Amino acid sequence: MAEALWTGVAHAYARSFAGLCAGAIPALVAGLPRDGRLLDVGCGTGALVQAARDEGHDAIGVEPDAEMAALASTALGTDVVVGGLPDLPLADDGFEAVTACFVLNHVDDPRAGARELARVAAPGGTVRATIWGATPPPQGVMWTGLLDAAGASRPPAPRLPADRDFERSPHGLAGILGEAGLAVTHAGTHAWRWRVAADDLWEGLTSVGNFGVLWREQTDDVQARLRVAYDALDAPWRFGPDLVFDVECVVAEARVPRS
Repeated sequence: MAEALWTGVAHAYARSFAGLCAGAIPALVAGLPRDGRLLDVGCGTGALVQAARDEGHDAIGVEPDAEMAALASTALGTDVVVGGLPDLPLADDGFEAVTACFVLNHVDDPRAGARELARVAAPGGTVRATIWGATPPPQGVMWTGLLDAAGASRPPAPRLPADRDFERSPHGLAGILGEAGLAVTHAGTHAWRWRVAADDLWEGLTSVGNFGVLWREQTDDVQARLRVAYDALDAPWRFGPDLVFDVECVVAEARVPRS
């Protein structure tokens, strides 16, 4: 279910929500020791891998979508491994640092995904992850308002079964990392301001993830009304040709116990 939402949207994602997710990169990279290898799981466009390399890390990425992996490989100048949670094509204990930037909230089995992050991290290594919290993000609030104003249909969003889901909070993220056998050292939030060109965000809203699912459910008339309403957006969202959102995510760090 989850991976299907992200297939065939690499370039639209790169134009839109990649910039949103990039705001969490400093929280995932800052302060990591540079004396080992770093793996970014679900690396998307490769931005975190590049940021880690800029900080002196020996960093590589793994990405489940072949189109996205090819895009990242071109940007990074090195091959990105094609693979995804919970079955990474990588050996046990291979990385001193493992990052997962908005990945555990997009997989079909978050606990199995957390166990896989722990598996590929070396004893004593660090695992850091971000997810979106339970509170609707401002770009989602904006889109919901436009859908309502345009009279859009609202089919139920796909959800994980209750026995696989987890609380979308610092406590919840820490919980699934702890269940994976990791020792949680920090769980909290990270906030930043995301500025995006209106045309770039529109590309993402009409194609990527659950946003794209909702868009494709609408009639031509509703889609036309949505575009008119979007173009007419004013404060607090619009600043000139751009839209600006104050966003926040959940972030957690954990260590792999030494045997």
